[in-house]
Amino acid sequence: MPQPTPDLFDQIRELRGRDERRLQAGDADIETILLLAKGSEEANESIEKYRRSRGWGTNGVTNAEPTEVADELCSTITAALVALDRVCPDARAHWGQYLAHGYQRARRENGGATACASAPGRPVNT
Repeated sequence: MPQPTPDLFDQIRELRGRDERRLQAGDADIETILLLAKGSEEANESIEKYRRSRGWGTNGVTNAEPTEVADELCSTITAALVALDRVCPDARAHWGQYLAHGYQRARRENGGATACASAPGRPVNT
């Protein structure tokens, strides 16, 4: 019988353990800084993939696929959640509160309209 998939932060904790083991920095503060920097590194890679997928700076040649861009974005998000888990005593609760706050604020600012970002440049429903 298949095992149920662990929730998001159970998976993040496992990834954090792997990343901390790989760091081998020997100093907790340095390890924290390295985990925080990883999100920035991954974000830069996702921007690079997007640029290449559009043919910008490559003389029009597209040499990255949209799925590669999406993978890099997922890597960025994962790295950020790993860092959050490192610095926050209850990352799961903090993330839930932060997301709920952001959602409510966005709903107010959007006037209750649902935004769809599936197509870049597509206007928000009004």
